Amino acid sequence: MFLGDKGKPTKYPTLRLNYDIVIDNEKFTLKKLTHRLGFYTILFQEKIKETEIIYDTDKLLLTGAGLIIRKKMSPKRTYFSLVRLSSMNNIRNREKKSFLGECEPNDQPSDFPVQIADAINNVFNNLFTVNLVDIVKHCMPYIRIDIGGNRYKIISGTGYEAELSFENLKAKDVRSGRKGKTRAFSLKMELDPNYEKERQQILDVIERWCKELVPTDRHRFEIAEVLVRPREPKAKSDSKKKIKHQNRGEQN
Repeated sequence: MFLGDKGKPTKYPTLRLNYDIVIDNEKFTLKKLTHRLGFYTILFQEKIKETEIIYDTDKLLLTGAGLIIRKKMSPKRTYFSLVRLSSMNNIRNREKKSFLGECEPNDQPSDFPVQIADAINNVFNNLFTVNLVDIVKHCMPYIRIDIGGNRYKIISGTGYEAELSFENLKAKDVRSGRKGKTRAFSLKMELDPNYEKERQQILDVIERWCKELVPTDRHRFEIAEVLVRPREPKAKSDSKKKIKHQNRGEQN
């Protein structure tokens, strides 16, 4: 059984934006944000120590359909959630999240197949014609993402709060053992319509003055998947180029 919800409920949905870090200088970026945001205060909140485990079948049926079953673990709580990724390129509207419930660190999706299958049907409006309960029963860990770094809080003079993080992402394909790592920046904002001006001001400052932060439309899972994806051998790639060049020569 799920253990309920120990998290802090929010009145409004939240928006999470991910950025690639082109030039990694956390102190310098924070200094620019503090200077350009004027009457905003940026406070250190906490050291990040989190783990996300993405589950799927051996043939990647769920992630291939844009659906993520995720277990997120931190010192404060452990819970399951669903994330649906759309094919849209609009980074502000690509994700639809559904909280499933608190759980124990060793719990697996296969321990709650009926509850998770019902949640998937709700998220996808019953579009699946396959036996989702059976699919969830066969889900195993696919990618593990260990997240470190620093988390900060931005507070405006009007009381609006947002959250930004400089993250160290370490990804591992649990099945192949392939690993990868990168640095990333993320911005999390509550979509309270009364603070649209404050949200837009934060986004404008990042876009105009923080050129070292490049927005990406990739979810954290997609970033991790790229890190552990097998790369094409250079020799094979060079061979293809050589053959292509020879073919051009024969045509001439």
